[in-house]
Amino acid sequence: MGKTRTPETGAPGPSPRRVLTVLAGATALMMASNSVIFALLPQLQDRFGFSSTGLGIIAASGFAMSFLVQLLVAPLADKGHPKVLLFTGAFAAVAGNLVCAGSTGLWMLVGARALTGAASGCFIPTARALVSGLGAEGRSERLGRMASVEVGGFIVGPVVGGALVGPLGIRWPFVVFCTLAAVAVLVIATSPLPTLEVQENSGRIAIDLLRRRPMVVAVLISMSLGLPIGMYDALWARYLTDLGARPWLVGVSLACYSVPFMLLAGVGGRVADRFGPRRTAIRAMFFITPLTVSYALFRNPWIPILVGICESMIQAAAMPASQSVIANASPPGRAAGGQGLVGATNVATMAVVALVSSWLYGEYGVRTTFVAVACAAALCAFAAHLVSLPLRGTLGFDPGEESVAVEPALGATPTTVLESRS
Repeated sequence: MGKTRTPETGAPGPSPRRVLTVLAGATALMMASNSVIFALLPQLQDRFGFSSTGLGIIAASGFAMSFLVQLLVAPLADKGHPKVLLFTGAFAAVAGNLVCAGSTGLWMLVGARALTGAASGCFIPTARALVSGLGAEGRSERLGRMASVEVGGFIVGPVVGGALVGPLGIRWPFVVFCTLAAVAVLVIATSPLPTLEVQENSGRIAIDLLRRRPMVVAVLISMSLGLPIGMYDALWARYLTDLGARPWLVGVSLACYSVPFMLLAGVGGRVADRFGPRRTAIRAMFFITPLTVSYALFRNPWIPILVGICESMIQAAAMPASQSVIANASPPGRAAGGQGLVGATNVATMAVVALVSSWLYGEYGVRTTFVAVACAAALCAFAAHLVSLPLRGTLGFDPGEESVAVEPALGATPTTVLESRS
């Protein structure tokens, strides 16, 4: 990887390593700031006296705003000013935590959660697009490192927030994480960053990209990976509790799932770079699907925790691979729009599966629920494979259109070729 280019002059800019470090650090601070509220919702409910329905409204406001912003606003980063979107996202995280700290009731919390959802919707697709744009070589590895800090920040926020609420009270954890989000604002404002390639159609809402077969493959792969995660978000604590796990063991299980992913996502990205991101992501589902089904067979809570560690290690390769598929499928000048489109689809998928799986679990039990979600994920992966067959080994564009990594057809010997612009 060589030097990047600054947006103002086109002169050599910061090294890719420095760009990755800046974006990874700011992403970790952002995700921690946005997730701290999850540990404090029970205390907020007790303090302000709203119902469990209010908890659902708070969560839904974040999902809905993230969906809309990723779909409608994230493409604006493609117009040559990604730094503006990053700054806006980090500033929205500051504002969201400030509103939480000063909240007096349910609707202020709903507004605060909407702000943090907007923060993620602005920041994450733009950051991924910039990291992807640092070059085709090592793309999945870089995206893996970004995924590891996203997960790390998301886990650290509730842990630290839960530890602070006892000695400091309900408002001070939000003040602390507001300060950390302000650090992210400062880092973004003072760091030179590259721009994204601008084309005539840059900045358009990315729905039209679904007419492209490579983007349909990217969406299907992302959905196949997101379906089990959406179910785990809704049911994992309930499932382990029904097996006899105490609250502390539920917390341990989350750490056991998250830590291997954080440690191995960069290595998993290198695997995807070696064998091809589409091939890696689809084949990962051959392992994730039976693991998802297997959870329905256990009666001791320690066994699914061990299985979850295995699944986390596979996800460490599948997740950066899927993000690299999105990057390869996005046309020139539409990098952030492509990331935003698939990110919005993923948010919607996880929200729907969380609702449906919760209903299935209550009505039909654990076996039906886990098997149904695993089958849906497998169908999405198989559909991605079928849709990708006419691509004949490339997940990019027409030969000569853009410099992209060409991966082998499924079942072929892995090679990496660069198609240069003619």
